[in-house]
Amino acid sequence: PAFYNIDECRCGVATKLEPMQQSSNYSAGNSNDQDQIQMIQNSNEEQLYTTIEDAHRSQHQYDEWNPDVIAYLRAVIPMSPFVSYLCYKMQLMALPYLGLQMLSIPLALKLRDQSGWIRWPSAFIIVALLGGIKTSSIQLYFENDNVAIKGMFYAFTALWECSNAVYIFGGRDLMDRFGINNYQRALFAALCPAQIKFTAQGFSRDRWVRRLLHIGGYLSTFVVLRLVLRDVAETIEMYAVLEAEAIVICVSCLVHVWNVPPLLYQMFMIGYRVQVIYPYGSIYLSTSSRDFWSKWSRPASSLIRHMFYYPLGGRGRAFLSIPLMFLLNASSHYGVSEALVGDKSELGWNIVFGALGLVAAIEVYCDSIFERIDTGDGTRLTNKWWARIRFVLATASLRFAAYTLLHKCLNSSLHSLLGLQ
Repeated sequence: PAFYNIDECRCGVATKLEPMQQSSNYSAGNSNDQDQIQMIQNSNEEQLYTTIEDAHRSQHQYDEWNPDVIAYLRAVIPMSPFVSYLCYKMQLMALPYLGLQMLSIPLALKLRDQSGWIRWPSAFIIVALLGGIKTSSIQLYFENDNVAIKGMFYAFTALWECSNAVYIFGGRDLMDRFGINNYQRALFAALCPAQIKFTAQGFSRDRWVRRLLHIGGYLSTFVVLRLVLRDVAETIEMYAVLEAEAIVICVSCLVHVWNVPPLLYQMFMIGYRVQVIYPYGSIYLSTSSRDFWSKWSRPASSLIRHMFYYPLGGRGRAFLSIPLMFLLNASSHYGVSEALVGDKSELGWNIVFGALGLVAAIEVYCDSIFERIDTGDGTRLTNKWWARIRFVLATASLRFAAYTLLHKCLNSSLHSLLGLQ
């Protein structure tokens, strides 16, 4: 029953049969031994079929599990404060916005077997409508709020939108990977502010506590940094390199604020076969461009890959897919600056994503030359000197992008990031 992959199950028992087959070669002349070996092989074959049947039963039970009324209520509780605030601020615009959010994943389920020519325009329309409603509501109803409130609201809703809309782009492959195979699960997943994965086992309390300590540690570190840097922030801002490093450290801690709603959601799902994919990881410890994008805004990164990167050819046509993906990603952020600070900052966003895209393209191209796949276990093997160069490029581009983002796109500074002005 521990096997959930039938092929693995078959291979696991077949491995046990090999010694029996080898021993038969040494006892070919002894009929009693042959009879005994045949009995053992028959027994192992029965075990094979029993194990496969158990695996089928376990897989069937996994596929059968669907959220009940209690599970839906537990999913609504952690989302209710934010949804209430959203309805209060967006007023009548909240109705079409929430309706589209709830429609996204069921629509993805309906279109999962359709061609990309049908799924892509449908998903793009959903994303455009959600973004347009949100941006308009911020411009209309958040006029008297500061940039921090606007930014928190914008980022949280963007993560929710990306988490839901990406399934329309991804189709059956992506939905099967996350275990979304019916409308009950689709609606349940739409209620989460991040991506969720339906698993074969319930989520344990110990894992949730470890995640709580992880997120709490980062947020506590930001509070300490704010106390330490407030007296020297002006001095640090005199040196661009120091300010860029301080910005990256602070942002690496602060982004975990957006992990809190998924953390609360997971708390109410302890014991259920649901695992939340947290939007942000430990980005300060990123060792490459690929590593950074695997930890930064995971729902948005996944959406961009399925929206632009894969349709444009992916890794096989990196010379085209990567530049266009980053260019289109930059243009999608013009509205962010306009909604938050009243200026689209096209040049600033183009510089930010141009630098990050250039490093990503260099990394993909050089990885194809200096990196190979171990045929034994499938791990990537990289030359040490190239790994060091890749780390330096990723580190430098991230600091440059963070500094440009804060100063040129958001018209802000380290003082504003720390909440000192």
